Amino acid sequence: MKSTHFIIIYLLLSTVIHYASFAQDNTQVGLPDGAIARLGKGGINIMQFSPDGNKLAVGTDVGVWLYDVSDGNATALYTDKPSQVNALAFSDDGKILASGGYGNNNIQLWNLEDNTQYSNFILTSFVKALVFQGQTLISYDRRGNVSYWDKDTGIILTELMKIPAKIAIFSQTGKILACADSLGKIYIYDTVTKENYSVLVDTELKKELQCISISPIDKIIASGSKDNIIRFLKYNDDYKVTSLLGKTAGIRSTAFSTDGKFLACGDLNKEITLWDFVNLKRIRVLKGHKSTVNALAFSPDGADKYSGCLASGSLDGTIRFWNPDTGEELVTFATGHTKWIKAIAFAENMSSIVSANFTGSVDVWDLNSNRTISTFIDGECDFARVQTFSSDAMRYLCLGNDGYTVTFDSYGFGYSIHSGNNKNIKTLQLWEINTGKELKGPWNDTTSDVIALSPDYSIIALYDKDNLIGWSLDTSDELFNINSEESAFIDSMIFTSNSKLLALHESSEKPKIFNIQTPNEPPIQIKHDASSLAFSPDVKTLATTDKRRIYLYKLAQLPNTLPKTFPIDLNISKGLMLFSPDSKIIVGAGTINIRSNVVIKLWDVETGVEIRTLTGHTEPIESLAFSHDGKILASGSFDGTILLWDWEKISNRQDNTQ
Repeated sequence: MKSTHFIIIYLLLSTVIHYASFAQDNTQVGLPDGAIARLGKGGINIMQFSPDGNKLAVGTDVGVWLYDVSDGNATALYTDKPSQVNALAFSDDGKILASGGYGNNNIQLWNLEDNTQYSNFILTSFVKALVFQGQTLISYDRRGNVSYWDKDTGIILTELMKIPAKIAIFSQTGKILACADSLGKIYIYDTVTKENYSVLVDTELKKELQCISISPIDKIIASGSKDNIIRFLKYNDDYKVTSLLGKTAGIRSTAFSTDGKFLACGDLNKEITLWDFVNLKRIRVLKGHKSTVNALAFSPDGADKYSGCLASGSLDGTIRFWNPDTGEELVTFATGHTKWIKAIAFAENMSSIVSANFTGSVDVWDLNSNRTISTFIDGECDFARVQTFSSDAMRYLCLGNDGYTVTFDSYGFGYSIHSGNNKNIKTLQLWEINTGKELKGPWNDTTSDVIALSPDYSIIALYDKDNLIGWSLDTSDELFNINSEESAFIDSMIFTSNSKLLALHESSEKPKIFNIQTPNEPPIQIKHDASSLAFSPDVKTLATTDKRRIYLYKLAQLPNTLPKTFPIDLNISKGLMLFSPDSKIIVGAGTINIRSNVVIKLWDVETGVEIRTLTGHTEPIESLAFSHDGKILASGSFDGTILLWDWEKISNRQDNTQ
């Protein structure tokens, strides 16, 4: 058995460097109004060492994490409006850190002597690359503007209009800016003369360009693409030097060592290929990560600790340090940089909350300390298609795939999945989290995507091949098998709190409600299409929604009743609507107008009046759950974090300051 159930002994025996990062309670930093804690650090986008190598800045989907390399202590640097960080730059003396990225048209300057934000430069679009040149900060934004800022006053000294591009990077000295589109065209700018240097066109590129790096010597650009080829282009002579074939998966990240000796390439196959750049030879492959290697950075030579090492950040949530000369993994420097929380649930005794990410890894969080106390990995895979917990957080249901690679958009959000030659679609698995025991049953033979566990923990239900099937979790006996041939593609299904009714949500038809105690009776057909639905805890009301309205049906009067309706301005995502424990408030999560405007809204069930709008996540919300005592609302997001909200405060109509 490979799970790490309660890993207290492991924590005592293994290196403690990444657990030292809890020396400061970073879960309380930069919280939105109404939130009481943020769990998780966000998925890794970019990493950069300070000039002396003593600090490592990590830009994530929610902010910046600043690590002290000597002991692993970390400080979270969050702005008033959390946003993705896709660009980082240290000043020459290492006393200032500049950050910026998608979702925030500002550049933040941080004073690293006390880790406080002291300046904020406002752009017209989000920044993609940053670099310091002495007293000047240079930025490149999404619209192609290259701006030269006085770092002390925030005044723009010069602004140039260049070509907008997908990828942008400055050289280590800041003298060169390289911008690339996905089709292989790379634009080179001299930031000193402010002139265009050259345009390189890779005519052999077959798949999308993913990343570029600038060598500190020989004026060479290295590019990595989805076709798994690393190409070197010499920008002063405008010709391609050579191309090297990677291993088996697309290149996601590249980095040169500060002396130009090594080139590291991280791929979708969880590996890092290290090249001798002088002789253009592959030296070795570094293995250890469990998911895509998303970011790479070399420590400068002469650093007090880990001099010249390679740092790698992965979608598996870890940062690892490597010795490039030997290939030895030096330490798992940090953990907790998870991507895409897909499911959450509270323990009944309110001691913990569990969360599952897109790889099927489950973290158990202590609600007193807000720290991870154990990790369950028996359901781990390359991509977990379906995940759900029992409402007491004791059982975990997972359906996953191996042999697949997942890539996330570099800016904003969205993802793509690719299958390799050794793809493996797993069958449904049901686990007890605290014991690691797999609960075997007839459900193990299915690969259905539509699954639900009853709130009383007694039934597992799934929709498979036009049949709605339910089994007893205690005996594995089949409880019902209902043919539903007229149903279209089923998106989801939910139980009532008493586990007696089951609703199917269909993508192109109206929802249906089945009484599973009388399975031979025809289902109740709801009158309106729905993008999401929820039963009230008192089992009196069904709520459904489209993009414009919420519909409230009295269950006792169905189907011969018209719903009460009220308008909304939120596109509620599938499965992200629920009632408060007292059935008086509806909670919905989704987007307003534009995809980046991710919010949670609360409405009064009786009046339809909007109570509050909550912001704080930088990417779509994937799951919502109430604690069993009704005091906390939890939201889990693509951004890799969980926000815990004070329900009394956010539901108080007299305290609505939003």
